[in-house]
Amino acid sequence: INYLQPLSLAQITTLFGLNEFKLKKGYKSLFNTTVFGHIYNLRMQKAMHLLSQKKMTIGEIADLVGYSSIGSFSSEFKKKFGFPPSKA
Repeated sequence: INYLQPLSLAQITTLFGLNEFKLKKGYKSLFNTTVFGHIYNLRMQKAMHLLSQKKMTIGEIADLVGYSSIGSFSSEFKKKFGFPPSKA
């Protein structure tokens, strides 16, 4: 699974051969987060890494990690890290 691509729970359950209930319950008990909570964290960590390299614009990074709007990406980034992507 490529966490940077749009994903649905149906796709993930098919790939892992589990039903939705087992996937959600098992993931939560093993990792103490939801499937999409984990994907969100991976995407934000990737964004932080890319921002630190200063090779891409904020818009390019937002698009790469799955946000169609720079505003929503910036808002989520600030919520996660406590500062806007422009300060990373």
